Amino acid sequence: KNSFLIIAFLLWKAQSWSPSILNKSIKYEFNRREILLPLITVSAIALTPSVTLAKTEQKLEDGLVSPEKVQTLLNRVPTFTIVDKEGVPYMVVGEDAKVTGYFFTTFGEAKRILDLARTSTEKAIRVGKAEAKLKNPGSENEIGPNPWINARIISVPLDFAVTMASKSTAAAYFRVAPAEDDIENALKIIEKNEIAEGKVPLFYFEDFLLEEDGKKLSPLYFRKSELLQAWKRINGKLDPPKIVVTELFSVLREMVKPGGKDKELKSLVFVAPKESEQKAKEINTAGKTKISFQLGQRNLIL
Repeated sequence: KNSFLIIAFLLWKAQSWSPSILNKSIKYEFNRREILLPLITVSAIALTPSVTLAKTEQKLEDGLVSPEKVQTLLNRVPTFTIVDKEGVPYMVVGEDAKVTGYFFTTFGEAKRILDLARTSTEKAIRVGKAEAKLKNPGSENEIGPNPWINARIISVPLDFAVTMASKSTAAAYFRVAPAEDDIENALKIIEKNEIAEGKVPLFYFEDFLLEEDGKKLSPLYFRKSELLQAWKRINGKLDPPKIVVTELFSVLREMVKPGGKDKELKSLVFVAPKESEQKAKEINTAGKTKISFQLGQRNLIL
């Protein structure tokens, strides 16, 4: 496993609201490239996420799969994102000056990133206050609290995450982020060193079908282990064929592309990680009030 560290030497004095944009601005140096190192790399699966149900509605109508069907398939898959107690997302500004928010395909990855942000920032606060006190006694009190204190993880469906990622602009980027283990498994199979940020590997077997409600479906798995489990459940001790890796946005683009001829696209189904489904249920039933993702606002980590 790679070791991921946040470099967060605090430069902020207070938490404030921007008068021009509804941003909860929390000012300190935050190295997004290091905390999300496995997600920010040169493209190994060359594709720009460009599928949006709203923008390309006319084209989607000409594709093999209708926009309604695509939305239904994606809606069954939960993702996880980090927000405050009001549902306002946390977005970070990296060295590339891009303001980016993330939708994680597993709860575990979202929790790993949040725990890392909290502990590393808390350590940086202690160091910053100690240095400030030595240089100018009393100035340490100007350093604000840990901005991740009120952060929590909520679940939103993949169709929402895909739409947000597809509508990213220069002012705000959203990315769907796979788990570290899933990236590593995909890289071993495709024999590459890197997968670009925003690319989501999917695992499958050629000609492997599942049956649901009397229909034959071609499953695409977010987790290699669950693909192998499905094979074993159906085929017992029979050796599985070679695992093939594709990419989420690439598949979506093929599904909605006008004039498509691959009929198998009509039978595709996305199989959510088992633990993600369970965690999403727990999150959505926990507490008296459900926290919803708030559009138009953001906790901006500089």
